[in-house]
Amino acid sequence: AYLVHSGAYCTGVMLNNVNQDLTPYFLTDSTCVASGNPSEYRFYFNYESTSCDQSEGGQGTYAYGAQLIQTYSGGGMSALLLITDATFDYIEEGVFFAGWDATGDPPNISCGVHHPAGGCKKINLDNDIASGCSFQGGTEYHWCVDWDEGGYTDGSFGAGLFDDEFKVVGQLSGGPGDCDNGFQGYHGKFSAGFNSMKQWLD
Repeated sequence: AYLVHSGAYCTGVMLNNVNQDLTPYFLTDSTCVASGNPSEYRFYFNYESTSCDQSEGGQGTYAYGAQLIQTYSGGGMSALLLITDATFDYIEEGVFFAGWDATGDPPNISCGVHHPAGGCKKINLDNDIASGCSFQGGTEYHWCVDWDEGGYTDGSFGAGLFDDEFKVVGQLSGGPGDCDNGFQGYHGKFSAGFNSMKQWLD
């Protein structure tokens, strides 16, 4: 989803829980929720173009309002609970709730899904095992990924990092901000912040 508030924009991903009951948990980076009032956040789903050679697309449906339930500063992970109208039907709108891997084992990366510069959905591709690394000093709470195709820029932060089983293993926290191929991204490890999120997800 494409997250908008206070004139800023970010990316995030809906998370499933072990009950698989479609509780609307939303994972993003802590920098994306550091300002503004979560009750006024807007979440756009399926903001995408109809073909890969287009840069414009329809914003699709949206949900309005959320509540911050947890932030884990080590990996920059934040989880929100969307406050949605009863008429918002996730299944009907094609909204998918991602599974996740909290083991902390070095993942074989497949892709990252994001909204660079607040634009329509883009996908980065990779086929390598991520390595643990530190971002802005400190402990190795992040996965470093050297993308084979694609890169990131403003608006991409909070993007879900998916392994080769399409489970979330992290979210984008930072990097040099270059959309050229070969860009290295720093992604907060889902496993690092999992214990702080466990009461909701597990």
